[in-house]
Amino acid sequence: MALSRLHEHWREEHFHNFLVESVGKPFEWGTNDCCLYAADAILSYTGVDIAEEFRNKYTNEFGALRAIKEVTGGSTVADAAAYCAQKHGLEEHAYPLMAKRGDLVVIKNGDNLIAGVVHLNGRDVISVSEDGPVRLPLADRNGKAHIVRSWSV
Repeated sequence: MALSRLHEHWREEHFHNFLVESVGKPFEWGTNDCCLYAADAILSYTGVDIAEEFRNKYTNEFGALRAIKEVTGGSTVADAAAYCAQKHGLEEHAYPLMAKRGDLVVIKNGDNLIAGVVHLNGRDVISVSEDGPVRLPLADRNGKAHIVRSWSV
């Protein structure tokens, strides 16, 4: 059964606890990078590890890109997110800004694509930076989306 149908009523408190516990945990390839941070968040409120195939496979950026290639055949964070979402039955939104709290997203952050989840406030994406969790807006002040893809969790 698809993850999204198994966990239609996940509780916000599990996501909140994850956010509190992740404060101050910095970015680390293969442990707490953007993809694994998003997967860990989803794991906290669904009990399903969508990134299981990526765990313990890399310790640096080169290794992460190699793991994406080996597991998905792709070359980007978006490819990894799409693979994990498809494998676990997460439905992709026709319009990325349809994402709601807890949903998996790929967002443009400067010149980079990163994975994250929509924050409990519903207005931001939460991901991880060198200093720990970071909130990024779903769209700029003019309404232009930063999110490029999103999936319902």
